[in-house]
Amino acid sequence: MTQHSDSKPPTPSSDESDTLSVLAPIARSSIVDAVVERIRGEILSGRLAAGSRLPSERELSLALGINRLTLRAALARLEAMGLVLTRHGAGTIVASWRERAGLDALGALARGLPKDDPARGELLAAILEVRRVLAAEAVALAARRATAEDIAGMRAIAEAQRHNLHDPVAMARGDVAFQRAVVRAAGNVGLELILNTFARFPDEHPDLVAQLYDAPQHTLNHYPLVIGLIEARDDRAARDLVRSALEAVDEELVRRHSPAPKADTRKRNGSRASLRGKK
Repeated sequence: MTQHSDSKPPTPSSDESDTLSVLAPIARSSIVDAVVERIRGEILSGRLAAGSRLPSERELSLALGINRLTLRAALARLEAMGLVLTRHGAGTIVASWRERAGLDALGALARGLPKDDPARGELLAAILEVRRVLAAEAVALAARRATAEDIAGMRAIAEAQRHNLHDPVAMARGDVAFQRAVVRAAGNVGLELILNTFARFPDEHPDLVAQLYDAPQHTLNHYPLVIGLIEARDDRAARDLVRSALEAVDEELVRRHSPAPKADTRKRNGSRASLRGKK
């Protein structure tokens, strides 16, 4: 394997030159996080296309204004996220995030889209669909397995939520606590791990949370329904009723936050094409 010295960097390929053109130096606060956020945003937006090769470490570190150790830490984290691949002899390749990334990419996708982008509405709908699946299955399993102590815990959290009606972030945190109580009563660790993705939204994506919890009274009204279904011990009815109830609420939420259609609906910007998997 040929080694290049720092004094004679390799000539960038056309792919690498294009990549360097979209990157700029990064401020030195929370550097690894900032590098991860910058490159992840470029990948999820489609500006760094799947299959393209990133420039060399030297070129990337110079473009971003960081040292190589910081860059390697950031690339290692991006690889763990499923966004890049390191291949011996080929360097670092942008991965197909739709095939390799996890649920954590949902929030990052939403954050990278302008509020008036139709793709943001589509992504919001996708997040809500995932949440409905999680909620319906968790409540169904909890209807079989919840103890009296589990149900008492849910009631306490629901009551405490009355104090959070005017604070979307606090409401979101409380809702996660309620969902976690349901999921733990369901006795399924896989559902708990999926919930962890949504549990990070209040801290990492406050703008998205403000959209999801813009009608907090609806959230509050949902708790007695869920607790009653669990107490009824009818898992099939619980699954169907939770899905149908959330579907109606979620459809209205998406309508409230969907931008007005533009004149030419056939045109797609890069972020929308990326979200739908089109080229």
